[in-house]
Amino acid sequence: MSFETHAWVSLNNSVAIYNVYSDELIATIPVGVSPLFPKCILDGSKVYVPNYSSNTVSVICTNKNQVIATIPVGIAPTAVRIDPTSITAYVTNSGSGTVSVINIPTDTVVAIITVGNGPEDAAVARDGSRVYVSNSLDNTVSVINPATNSVISTIPVETSPHGLVTSLDNTKLYVINRGSNNVSVINIATNEILTTIGVGTSPVRITANPVNPFLYVSNSASNDVSVISVVTNTVTATLPVGQNPLGLDVTGDGTQVWVANQGDSSMSIMNTSTNTVSATIPTTSAPTGVTVGKAGSTLQSDAPVNLTDPYNDETERVCIIVEKVYASCQQRECFPTFPVELPCGHGPFTFVSMAFANGIILPDSIAITPIPSRPNFSRVQFTIQISYTLTVMDSRGHVEVLTGKLPDILKDIVLYFPPTRSEFDLNLRVETRSEVLVDPILTNTTIQMAIGSFVITKVTGLVQLMVPAFGFCPEPPLCEEFQTHELNPCLTFVDTTLTPFPSDFFPPQLEATNDN
Repeated sequence: MSFETHAWVSLNNSVAIYNVYSDELIATIPVGVSPLFPKCILDGSKVYVPNYSSNTVSVICTNKNQVIATIPVGIAPTAVRIDPTSITAYVTNSGSGTVSVINIPTDTVVAIITVGNGPEDAAVARDGSRVYVSNSLDNTVSVINPATNSVISTIPVETSPHGLVTSLDNTKLYVINRGSNNVSVINIATNEILTTIGVGTSPVRITANPVNPFLYVSNSASNDVSVISVVTNTVTATLPVGQNPLGLDVTGDGTQVWVANQGDSSMSIMNTSTNTVSATIPTTSAPTGVTVGKAGSTLQSDAPVNLTDPYNDETERVCIIVEKVYASCQQRECFPTFPVELPCGHGPFTFVSMAFANGIILPDSIAITPIPSRPNFSRVQFTIQISYTLTVMDSRGHVEVLTGKLPDILKDIVLYFPPTRSEFDLNLRVETRSEVLVDPILTNTTIQMAIGSFVITKVTGLVQLMVPAFGFCPEPPLCEEFQTHELNPCLTFVDTTLTPFPSDFFPPQLEATNDN
């Protein structure tokens, strides 16, 4: 399944693992003392659990369902957030006023950043360019530049900021103000507060739906969840859940919200399409936080490969040469008014279709600059070019095909580059998907469109990998010849398997139709 299938729930000195779609308890794993708000990394291989009273972070291997590392951090860690590349984890240490920066591949602390007093939660910008930290005792949000691991700005908010999250389009930051019972909406580009949204009593955490434009806020004292529309910045629904809800998270398909109810030791599962509680799961102790993520792991297991081969009972491991992805990140580009000139004469024209080629990186535009303060990370600058084919029809019904290119897309991002010998060839690649967002506007001379492009940037390298194999492929079936002449219908008619004899030649007997 491509979306999240597991939920990791922090309990009393342990983490319970549930199957998201069956609500079944899979395992319970001991961790540190008083775990709070955990986080699963993007590929599903690890879950990081902050242990508030142990001053540590437990690292769970999801393939083995066991703790594989315990990382000392600052005093009273509360939350963990992961950057888009799953290379760096940020841990808020509420008792020491710091953020511990963890290198995920090595599970070691590589930097400590001083922020405000009582940091409660963090949020990483969708493009990884900024990290935001809520300082509950200062009534501020610290803005961190991850390239330098330093605070570059401080934003005043209202009383006791706790949870925070960025919008999917990376334009706004939403900050829970627990003491003010509201949410501050901040313009990420200017760090200015745009508005505040009133929610329930004593809100604690906030999470974003990855599919639909809604946010969900847990209100611990009013025992409910506020649903916020990011389009209107208003509360569109309030859903009663269990007692004292704290942590919450949304599944990757956007259909469920899992809510940890500390007050009555339960998990509420919200249906986002109806904004109702579809299930309530009792827990063995009071839950505090929850994170949902993909089942399985990319970490190597000690268990032997157990695969079924329909052609050979035995399996083997073979070496193959493939292009491995070492780092990747996603962005969106939008051209709200993209005009194309139409051919002269024979108007008006009618829009038929528009197709796009995959974007290419202009070779002369690439500039890769290592970042001294972040080993194995580089500033990457390049230009993407996307070609299009536009089809229109003139007033005579004749089809015209126009070709061209979208405006150049200039990129300036931070990417992980693995340490390697100088002879190893690392490549920068992009994958794009473009689409026309609204109906085009046509005149006699031009057509104007709004176009959006999804962009994935990858760092790849050609490597030799060992993979399980089933032996050689089976002998293929005979090819089917294309019939270039009409078949003789009598051949089908005389074949008794293709044309059975009609049954209505034989009327049923009396005993076959008499119910008595």
